[in-house]
Amino acid sequence: MPVSPISRWSSRFRHWPAALGLYAALATQATAAPAQLPDSQRILRSARAAQADFESTRRYNLPTAFGHGRAACDEQIGRFCYWYDDGDEPLRAPPPESAGITRARERLLATLDTAAAELPGDAWIAGQRVRYQLQGGRPADALAAARACRAAPWWCQALTGLAWHLAGDFGAADSAYRAALDAMPSDERCRWSDVAPLLDGALARRYRRLRCDERGAFEQRLWWLAQPLYSLPGNDRRTEHLARATMARIEQDARSTYGVPWSDDLREVTLRFGWPSYWTREERSALGGFADPPITGHEPQPAFHFLPDAHAFDDPGSSTGDDWALDPDYPRHARERYAPRYAAAVAPLTHQIALFPRGDSCLVVAAYDLRRDTLFGGEDALDAALVLVRDEWSEPVMERRPGAGPSDEIVAKAGCAPLLMSLEVVAATPRHIARARYGVRPPAASEGGLSVSDILLFDPPDSLPTDLAAVLPYVRGSAVARADSRLGMFWELRGLQPAEPVTTAVTVTPTSAGWLRRATASLGLVRRRAPVRLEWQEVPQLRGALAGRALALELAGLSPGRYRIEVVVRATGDRRASATREILVEGR
Repeated sequence: MPVSPISRWSSRFRHWPAALGLYAALATQATAAPAQLPDSQRILRSARAAQADFESTRRYNLPTAFGHGRAACDEQIGRFCYWYDDGDEPLRAPPPESAGITRARERLLATLDTAAAELPGDAWIAGQRVRYQLQGGRPADALAAARACRAAPWWCQALTGLAWHLAGDFGAADSAYRAALDAMPSDERCRWSDVAPLLDGALARRYRRLRCDERGAFEQRLWWLAQPLYSLPGNDRRTEHLARATMARIEQDARSTYGVPWSDDLREVTLRFGWPSYWTREERSALGGFADPPITGHEPQPAFHFLPDAHAFDDPGSSTGDDWALDPDYPRHARERYAPRYAAAVAPLTHQIALFPRGDSCLVVAAYDLRRDTLFGGEDALDAALVLVRDEWSEPVMERRPGAGPSDEIVAKAGCAPLLMSLEVVAATPRHIARARYGVRPPAASEGGLSVSDILLFDPPDSLPTDLAAVLPYVRGSAVARADSRLGMFWELRGLQPAEPVTTAVTVTPTSAGWLRRATASLGLVRRRAPVRLEWQEVPQLRGALAGRALALELAGLSPGRYRIEVVVRATGDRRASATREILVEGR
């Protein structure tokens, strides 16, 4: 995601140097030697001049790239143009940093280290030391610099949080930032906690109507829902926001790589999209009358929109998979993006989920299948986790499966209530993740107390299992089946009396077809997909309060496409309960 001072996937931001005379005057003022300054001012002035010299050196030693700009920005933010490369360009590693920039940074760090030894309580020097150690790829040295900070305690804690975040220890970063926020002056804390730049639509309007001291509950829910992986310690989307606020504070009184004075537009760019992982400059042959080349900043990639919309925010237990889809190209005009450093690639997770009530609790069966995904097919071992949580104040239920295979199942026990479910699979090498997240609800009971569990799909063995434990070894990792296969279905009944007869009907109905299939079917060019119905009577065998039922469907008579399976059970007293499951039938 470039920004130059306009941005892209690379996201880019680009800024065109229109005020070169002003910039030159500012540079002259910054480097002119003052007369008879006290020692502390002299030391700080020398450090600031060294920082300005470094950024000037960096600008004129950046790698060149031709034609960064587009005819139109995806978004104009003050002086900056942002665009997101929606996959039209392949992901590339950043170009190597020139030896001249590396040497100049080492000289700057030596100057800053000397200044810090003489002025350990100076907040500006402490921030620049952490900033440039991180840019040099040395998070351990950045952490040491943060710990040596003797400025205001909240500022030193914020620098520590920044260093921990960039080191990938989000739990430690979260703790440091909580301490920093607690110690901040109230107006500073309000500014750092403000999420208004990240919001749009209904959520933005609701948030802006709140006073600062009324926003805490809103922000807590937003960050809970935005957390990319619940199976990781700490909330890295929240610490990323605070790291961006820290970096904005570090840079606001320092020279920018773009060569322009800091202003609110640069702060907004940083809060919404992060700071660049590298910069490039335009080829001089393409500059025409420009004396200084335009600079383009490239944020980390791929970057995703993690914040929820109003529907998922208000009722997570009713949210759908579409509310949580991680697509780097959608939405095109996202208000914010974040590129987790542990996720070089993100994939949707093929899976199925089924809930089985057990008194006040529910057994939640989750199964996934990544064998057809080229990102994961070759992985010998993965880390999988099923996370279920009611709200931002509740302790999540988390069942982990370390060393899981590309196809596996996880069973967890949670309260029978509307829950937010997150099924997560991580490949540490080479940094791939897959996630499915949406709301789940327990099966509802009829007025007479009869209920049917969710339908669990499995590969049927020769002898059909009769209870959930016996089904688990055969659970399918998806709701996709071949047209020449057999598909097993398992469900449980609750609320029956001993020896009570029931009538069960299973209907397989094609879901709405696209216009092309409807047209060709009306012409007789393809076979219409008619519903299939089975019905029988039986006396289920109870095991305690439960009766398990398995059925194997022959799919050979079904055309490829999507189908809705419905199980309807009728018991005495006109009691009725039902469950549904959608499947995709693929061609042979």
